[in-house]
Amino acid sequence: MQFLENRKVILFLGCLCIFFPGAFIFGFPGVMASEWQALFNANKAQVTRSMFYILAGTGCSMYLAGKLQEKLHIHYIMFSGTLACALGMIGVAYVQSMSHVYLWAFGEGFFCGFVYLPALSFFQKMFPEHKGWVTGILNLTFGGAAALMSPVFTWFLVSKGYGTAAWSAGGIALVLSAWAALFIRMPENQDENMVQTAPSLNLMEIFRLSSFWFLWWIWAFAGAAGVSLIILASSYGEYRGYDITRSVYILTSFNILNGIGRLVCGRLSDIYSKTRILQVVFLMAALAYGFMPWSGNLYLISFLACFIGLSFGGLFTVSAPLVTEVFGLENFGKIFGLVFTAYGFLAGLLGPWLSGVLLDATGSSYKTVFSLFTVFYLISSALILRVKKEF
Repeated sequence: MQFLENRKVILFLGCLCIFFPGAFIFGFPGVMASEWQALFNANKAQVTRSMFYILAGTGCSMYLAGKLQEKLHIHYIMFSGTLACALGMIGVAYVQSMSHVYLWAFGEGFFCGFVYLPALSFFQKMFPEHKGWVTGILNLTFGGAAALMSPVFTWFLVSKGYGTAAWSAGGIALVLSAWAALFIRMPENQDENMVQTAPSLNLMEIFRLSSFWFLWWIWAFAGAAGVSLIILASSYGEYRGYDITRSVYILTSFNILNGIGRLVCGRLSDIYSKTRILQVVFLMAALAYGFMPWSGNLYLISFLACFIGLSFGGLFTVSAPLVTEVFGLENFGKIFGLVFTAYGFLAGLLGPWLSGVLLDATGSSYKTVFSLFTVFYLISSALILRVKKEF
């Protein structure tokens, strides 16, 4: 089909593929947190732990996805990921305990990695002249999906019930996302094989690179601080005295800038220093977390959440072309997949898991939790300046 030779059409199909997985992992847990607490008589630590399992699942799959794309066509990998994510959402309608929620969360995160990483690799190859811009578009779709879908999830939950909300989300994704993956191919008039600009690295060679470890710790700390607001937003709004329909403003504000910030930061990364961009957004997020516990005004809290969303989106978007710049596109899949293990495993422990434990232990002291995240962002702002080009 001639229209599939158009790079913009293929990019649209790629965005359609990653839209629903992004909404499922960034929006659904935050909206359903209070519902899971009520259904399963769970405390905050148990509910926030769901995000840890999402991240752990993604951490397990990212390196595997990076290796598989060296051997399999990209559309097969992305199709399997989108199909599994959609079926998982239908399955979560029937969970009977928090253990079942954790199983769903791990599976959703795992198969999301089969959509996200191959898309980043593929479209950086397709648009070599605008790596940051196209990465920003993909990440805008991936992160911004939750801003669009969180109010939808909330409406379904309040008006139709939990099961209908999960079924509807999974069914729509099954129809719209899975089929689109089958049409993602490199245009025949464009060569997919690029000239090698950096040596192909094995696992031990990667582990010897200092820039890899700086990025790994940045993803652990900044990732933990950013992702935690997804699961804490609604509960913090309720802690301040607002019902769920108003508390969702915090999560929506976070996700709007999480999405828009990915596009803006991606475009800027084609022009300005990627490390400086990340340093600035980390410092902005540190200030936002520092001020947040001192205000009870919903609109001010939502405004501050925007800066945390901006930082979170910038981390995802700018890190991808930064990895390509520092280590070469030939090593992008493997190294970005390995860096993502910090987000998948350690960030989940330091963020959603630890914050839930601290809230239960301190009687819902959000000041303690948000102060910890301020420190995480300050550490990340210092580490990012140590990342240097290796080749």
